[in-house]
Amino acid sequence: MKNFLFYFGISAIIILSFCFYSSDFYPLLGSDDAVTVLMIRNFQLPHDLYFWGQDRYGSLIPMLGQLFYHGFGLSPLTSESVTHYLLLIAGYFAFAGLLKTKFSRLILAVVWFFPPLRLIDLLRLNLGQEYSLLAISIFLIHKLYEREFDKYKLKQHLLLLSITILFILATWVSDLAAVSVFLILLLQVYFGFWRTDRHVDRIFRWRPGIYYAMAGLLIGSVFILYAKQQADKSPLYNNLNDFSTILASVRFFGNSMEELLFFKAAEPFTSVYLCMVILLSISLFYLRGRIHFERNQSKWFLFFVFDFVLIFCVIMASKWSYMNGVPRRYFAGNYIAFWMALLIASECLSESGIKKALRVLMLIAVVTAGAGSLYNLKYIWPKTLKPRAAYAREFESLGHIGIIGNYWNSYINSVTDPEQIVATPDDRSSVRNHEMAFEVMKRDTLYVIRDGWMETFPDSLNQFGTPLYKNGNEFRLGDCYVCRYKK
Repeated sequence: MKNFLFYFGISAIIILSFCFYSSDFYPLLGSDDAVTVLMIRNFQLPHDLYFWGQDRYGSLIPMLGQLFYHGFGLSPLTSESVTHYLLLIAGYFAFAGLLKTKFSRLILAVVWFFPPLRLIDLLRLNLGQEYSLLAISIFLIHKLYEREFDKYKLKQHLLLLSITILFILATWVSDLAAVSVFLILLLQVYFGFWRTDRHVDRIFRWRPGIYYAMAGLLIGSVFILYAKQQADKSPLYNNLNDFSTILASVRFFGNSMEELLFFKAAEPFTSVYLCMVILLSISLFYLRGRIHFERNQSKWFLFFVFDFVLIFCVIMASKWSYMNGVPRRYFAGNYIAFWMALLIASECLSESGIKKALRVLMLIAVVTAGAGSLYNLKYIWPKTLKPRAAYAREFESLGHIGIIGNYWNSYINSVTDPEQIVATPDDRSSVRNHEMAFEVMKRDTLYVIRDGWMETFPDSLNQFGTPLYKNGNEFRLGDCYVCRYKK
């Protein structure tokens, strides 16, 4: 009965998360999300190996989504939703495999599928995909070395091959994964060789793993360099900050934390959650003498702690991060690393009344964060749980059309039926795919959305070298101000 309740609870958390945060239902679905959906419909290799318009964020979801789009006939929007959540579910169960108790796995499910609002992009953008791939690879490493074996058999080689491919995919999805992969390999060598009997037999046992690591480094580097050559370049992306700019990034982050701690941000539940997390961290640090790790637990605890620190330092040192105001979405990986380290440490804490109290505090904290995200969406911004795709679907009533708007009101409005509706940002916005812009201009019927672009609709405008003339009065559709134009 307990097992049934546990798996029922996990299933309920996953289903509810899908119904709130997948692309089909998410109320804050934006044009960045829409690009991923549209890539499923227009996926072309090798150009689409990376997110349209840049040489980062590997297109894993558009590639895997072809199975559901072409194989099962699902819409691009639903194909993205299903593909994305299947990967997240696999990542959750892989990380849960490192935990011993059902309670910790239940806490992780809430952490993973109902994060605080500031980290909701874990479920939306590439860092959730990256850590899902890393989770699966860590789970396979755990399986590979959980017991002694005399020689490598087919099963071990298949596991090593799978781990190597997953490492390459994770680094393709996010350049940051290179830091995590290096750390995993370093700790694996340290715990597998230097902290054991350094006998020649041990070296022989590890030799195949070293060969796979070297082959993975070579093949992965060639693949990623090739993919970046096919993509549009982002020259500022890989630049590092100087010391003064790093301090400015730290101040950005510090100000954000100060707003939350003193309840100045419009996220009251997140502020309460942060206070409880700080209390949990201080308590476990104070009780560190009562924490007794087993060998594997010690290895993965250290990985998550070092991963948290190193990734945070990389974010602070990144010029791209500074230019974007050190956005909260970059810290989704830190969020997962922190909670995995916290859960592993709490499991290894000696049984006592304090441990039970900390468990209760953990449960309250994660439920507060998850409920707070839904509260903010419903009552603060956008003040509705209505899926953004439902607004976009209203444009289908206009027939076979092209749409021009600013970036945030363009791609998103073609997401429900990209065959019928083709959209592009205006020619001074961030045009992710110029072929789609040409396709828009070929449509006989064109509509312009002025939200975030113009105060009023002009009598004429020029887009992509084509004069357009106002043809009717503005009207409200899909939560936007819209007007028909003719060429």
